[in-house]
Amino acid sequence: MKLCASQVHADERIHREVDLPSIIAVDDHRAVQSLLSTKLPKNTSGPHGGRPTPPGGAARDGGAHLVGRVVWHLRRGDSAASPGESATSAAPTAGASARQPAYSRAVQDVYFTWPDRRFRYECRGCGACCKGHGIGLDVAGGQLVQLVARRPAIAAFLRRRGEAITAFNPRDRCWFLADDGLCQIETEDGRAAKPASCRLFPFNRVFRIGAYTIVDYNSVICPLTVGDDGVTHAEIAAEIATISDPTIIGTPLAARDPVAEGRAFVETERTIATALFGAPDDLTAGWGAQADVAALDDERAAASAAFAAIVGAAWQPPSAATLAAASWLTPSLRFNELYGPRQYAPRSTMAPVLARMWLAWLGFAALGEQLANRALGLQELTTLWSEQAPVMHAVARWTEVPALKPGPIDLPGVDPHHLVRSLAQAFVDNRKTRRPLSALLAALPADPTTRVTTIKTAEAILRAGFAGR
Repeated sequence: MKLCASQVHADERIHREVDLPSIIAVDDHRAVQSLLSTKLPKNTSGPHGGRPTPPGGAARDGGAHLVGRVVWHLRRGDSAASPGESATSAAPTAGASARQPAYSRAVQDVYFTWPDRRFRYECRGCGACCKGHGIGLDVAGGQLVQLVARRPAIAAFLRRRGEAITAFNPRDRCWFLADDGLCQIETEDGRAAKPASCRLFPFNRVFRIGAYTIVDYNSVICPLTVGDDGVTHAEIAAEIATISDPTIIGTPLAARDPVAEGRAFVETERTIATALFGAPDDLTAGWGAQADVAALDDERAAASAAFAAIVGAAWQPPSAATLAAASWLTPSLRFNELYGPRQYAPRSTMAPVLARMWLAWLGFAALGEQLANRALGLQELTTLWSEQAPVMHAVARWTEVPALKPGPIDLPGVDPHHLVRSLAQAFVDNRKTRRPLSALLAALPADPTTRVTTIKTAEAILRAGFAGR
């Protein structure tokens, strides 16, 4: 997404003019800071807790989970806060985001979820982002009024999503997607008139926690690639500076103490991301960034035992190319797990689980390479994480002891041979026997098809079984 002056239109009612050439030529934090202080949204009130999916933009994988990653700590004031949770807080509760403070006149920190200049994006009109994901509008900036004035029929398709007003668009293609793959609004009215979330895409996942802004991207819908001349943080900051509506550029993340939790998250995740980006094809460095490097051999052995028992194959690392792509994605996927809907554990206890899930993910990536006979890219690795997360969680908990209290429990509607029910009962009985998950799963039929599908179907049981840890 290369921005240039000719793409910025001067209609002040829709788009606040920014001197892009002077910004893009400067590759330092001050450029981003200056841009993001150009215009700030008015407030963040509203019940947007739960999953961090911006009301005006598509979820990363159709709603299954969320994202965030980067590294550069761009300071803009005295107070601190950032995306994440402190080491003492628990998973978010319903309505927690309502306790978020309103926007202040200064953003103290911005946390991008990708490395500066490394992700390349060139729109070729594939239309994948323009099919059924909704149209996010900068209502506070006057974009809704302008759009309805120019295209009155769109009023019939407006809808409210929390604090946001969005427009419905069909799954087949957006109302404004022309046959040549271009946006009719952009070609006829100029880029400034293009809906705000569409202008930002694929970097349109923008969240807030306390005084921190987290800028994320969509690596499922958009075919991002890795290169040395990719999108800069300053370019995205320039686009954000043109948008007023907090539902587009400030979806609040649930947090009990946004200031403390934000600071803890950024300090921890920045360190991890820096190490991952510094040696993307080094598995030991990647593990050491997230956990005790001295434990890697033991963790690999445990993962290999779990893989052998579940899928009938030993764990092995992927190729260097796939490992590098996975490293670019890792901080983002960590952010997704910490603030996404799965909530395998309170954020304060997720660190070792996330590291082991990461190791399992790499093992599944290696299996995917065997099927594809090639290295895997960003899109494939992102969807692989989402699909395999229940099994990755089981691998991560392989040597731990699950237990459930007796009482009602939700079971799947389809449960061949009552395997999930039997596993749930084993978790209840395990309050006394205290056997590790590996021993309980050994009671399942030995074929990989049954074990993999049962573990995925029993995801809620496994989550509940470790919830009290």
